[in-house]
This record gives sequence, structure tokens and C-alpha cells, in this order.
Amino acid sequence: MIEKIEEIRDYLYKYLEARLDLFKTEAQEQIENIVIQIIYLVVLLLLVSLTGIFVFIMLAVLLNEWLDSRYWGFAIVFGLLLIKTIVWIRAGGWVNNIVRRLLYHIFKKN
Repeated sequence: MIEKIEEIRDYLYKYLEARLDLFKTEAQEQIENIVIQIIYLVVLLLLVSLTGIFVFIMLAVLLNEWLDSRYWGFAIVFGLLLIKTIVWIRAGGWVNNIVRRLLYHIFKKN
């Protein structure tokens, strides 16, 4: 009888150990996927930012040529970006709620 209990205990121990290893592996896989997605998004945001900077520089130079000025194009682009930044700052709480809901739906699917 004691041998059977020992055998059941060993099987239970092995089962718990296997479940723990499976949980660890699944958690590690999910973390790896999240890190890979974050790295991809950081690189993508960097490339989009650089592209945007060059587009705004080209727009400012084009406005300078059109207005026959050295500085008005840059001043206009700066003013537009400043207005956009102020609007973005004022909409911060609303944007945070939308991002929070989006992340909830993304992680709820996984």
C-alpha cells in the first residue's frame, strides 16, 4: 500500500513538473513574441520619423522657393507642427483611453 502511495506521489510530482515546464515555455514564447513586436515597431517608428523629417524639410524648401524667401517656408512648417503638437497634447487623455482599449483587445485575443 505504501509503495502504491509512493508511486502515485512520484507520478503526481512528474505531472506537476511537466505542467510547470509547459507553463514556463509558453510564457517565454509569449514574452519573446512581445519583444520581437516591440523591436519591429521601434525600428518602424524610427524609419517613419526619419521619412517624416525629410518630407517636412522638403516641404519647407519648396515653400521657400515658392515664396522667394530663405526662412518663411521653415517658419510655416514649424508653425503647423507646433499647432499639431498642441492639439496632440490636449487630446492626450482621449488618446490614452483609445490605446488602453486597443491593447486590452490585442492581449485578450492571446
